[in-house]
Amino acid sequence: MDSTQPLVAGASATVTLSERDSKLLLADFDLPVVDERFVNDPAAAGTAADELGYPVVAKLNGDAIAHKTERGLVRLQLNDRAAAEHAATELLSAARPDDGDVTVLIAPMVAGARELIVGLLRDPQFGPTVMLGIGGIFAEAIADVVFRPAPIDAATAAAMIEDLATQQILGEFRGEAAVNR
Repeated sequence: MDSTQPLVAGASATVTLSERDSKLLLADFDLPVVDERFVNDPAAAGTAADELGYPVVAKLNGDAIAHKTERGLVRLQLNDRAAAEHAATELLSAARPDDGDVTVLIAPMVAGARELIVGLLRDPQFGPTVMLGIGGIFAEAIADVVFRPAPIDAATAAAMIEDLATQQILGEFRGEAAVNR
């Protein structure tokens, strides 16, 4: 992956990173990220999907795109090359001028009904801060997040999960095994 040195150096306190830039930053700090490809056209989307194996997910990625689901910019459970190429065509066609430069993210489909959201911000009073909460499509609706000053260690991350008001849904829930904490 590309280095994020210019990204971090030029960031302001109010910038929201694209999904691609967020993952580049995580990788720079040796945090695991899913194997994925960012492509510019449908043929490349098909090739990326073939390389990653099926099923895959496709998402439109751009600097000004924060909430992909609300705009219909996510395609799930793509089971063959033709589906990946078709999804890329649709997603690229859905780009708006104010989205800026866009790419299509192709990644392995990860099953599971529960997600976490993690964010980094510069609080004017406390400085660099880590946010952790219940994520996915319910992130804003549930609004269950906790904050700690950065950097954090594994014990602090575990304590943050325990401090979530809705953390019980991360345990055994409705026939699903507990998440790997």
